[in-house]
Amino acid sequence: MTTKILFQIAFLATILAFFSGCDQYEGSIAEAKHTAVGTLDAVISRDASHAIVSSVNHGTGYWDLQSNELLYNWTHGDDPTREIIATNLSPDGSRAITADNRNFSIWNTNSGKSYGFWKAPAKIRAVALSNKGRYVLLGLEDGRAIHIDMNTGRRLEFTGHREEAVADVDLSANGLWALTGGADYRAILWNTKTGKPKRLFEHQTRVTLLRLSNSGERAFTAGTKGNAFVWDLSTGQQISRLDLAKREYVITAARFSNDETRLVTGAPARDISLWDSNTGKRIKQWQARTREQWKPSGAIIYSVAFSDNDQYVYSESSAGFGEKWSVRPNQK
Repeated sequence: MTTKILFQIAFLATILAFFSGCDQYEGSIAEAKHTAVGTLDAVISRDASHAIVSSVNHGTGYWDLQSNELLYNWTHGDDPTREIIATNLSPDGSRAITADNRNFSIWNTNSGKSYGFWKAPAKIRAVALSNKGRYVLLGLEDGRAIHIDMNTGRRLEFTGHREEAVADVDLSANGLWALTGGADYRAILWNTKTGKPKRLFEHQTRVTLLRLSNSGERAFTAGTKGNAFVWDLSTGQQISRLDLAKREYVITAARFSNDETRLVTGAPARDISLWDSNTGKRIKQWQARTREQWKPSGAIIYSVAFSDNDQYVYSESSAGFGEKWSVRPNQK
């Protein structure tokens, strides 16, 4: 789904929320402005200590979320306006990946230096990294997912998505397991050494987002119209389905808690929700701020993450703000 359509959904839903009142939502306990005009994509690190934020016209920033300090600003080539449409951080936080439509670069998050630039064989839709950035996973518009060993150059092309666009990808920390999903209504867990699928999860709509838990024992997959599921990867069985209304609802961000009992999701229309991953029941709900705080305007949630102790949730949105939320009521 294009960014333009997501913005339209966000705007319409936010107007409804504005006129119905938002007093039922707790506010954030901290916020910071990370882009001046707007955000194209963002990803928060596994421990919620750092974030990559791709801006509309000022390259991609790497932020320390605890001090709210911009550590590095990354661009592809000499043109800072070249749009970075996909980003990710390795689970250990040591490497970052940024991608425009056809090129990607890997960065050292300690030094800010790039290891180089590589060209993809088709338009890039999503990217993922393993620990230390050794393995890269690309989701491409032509239906392929490509797994690359950056040490040896070995490439494995996975073509199990019926030549339909791969909308999202995730990769286990050791790079052995890939989770991919796309327009063919399927999410597939597959082995990156052999290219053989281990689990196939059929959906009733296009798969637009997916995430592995930190341990790799659970997965979350989501499509349009409220199709969102938590899976047990050891058995392939469904653990829960999120209790969403059967309407056009697109989840744009998700992350498991460290103990995997909870899930946080983000969506257009500023929505951030905390879920019981075992039952699919919503525990709490927040609304991110917008650029025009007192006017009806939209904000797409691009990334969410739990703090190490699971007491806080962090978010990054298209409005350009990073925010911090308390999982427990009145917890400062």
